[in-house]
Amino acid sequence: MGKICEYTCPSCNTIWSIHIGHGMEHAILENILDVFPTEIQKKIISDTKEEQFPYFEFNYYPAVCHECQNIVSVPVIHLYKSGHTYSSVCPDCGKPVDIQSENIGFLCPLCKESTLLSLETGTWD
Repeated sequence: MGKICEYTCPSCNTIWSIHIGHGMEHAILENILDVFPTEIQKKIISDTKEEQFPYFEFNYYPAVCHECQNIVSVPVIHLYKSGHTYSSVCPDCGKPVDIQSENIGFLCPLCKESTLLSLETGTWD
């Protein structure tokens, strides 16, 4: 079950609410391919073509987009057999993002003055 997290900047009072983690449907590789761009889908398929039951870890992670100064949720998959990890770009502007750990505070991308406060506000599946 995934979490809904709210990130708040104590300086500029901006609030972002994003979904992180994964849902039950993300347990099967075929169910998660569509959340990645076509070029990453091809890499994932190539990396797992020899596996009858691909062994992977998938989650949505919080990420900072410096282009649109936003906190977003991006999909990340780690394929254990190949050792490759793939992540997506900003869902809003399509630019690369800096993926963050959900447990470590990070700087507000808007005002760049304070570390964001996080609060779990719910769950999703």
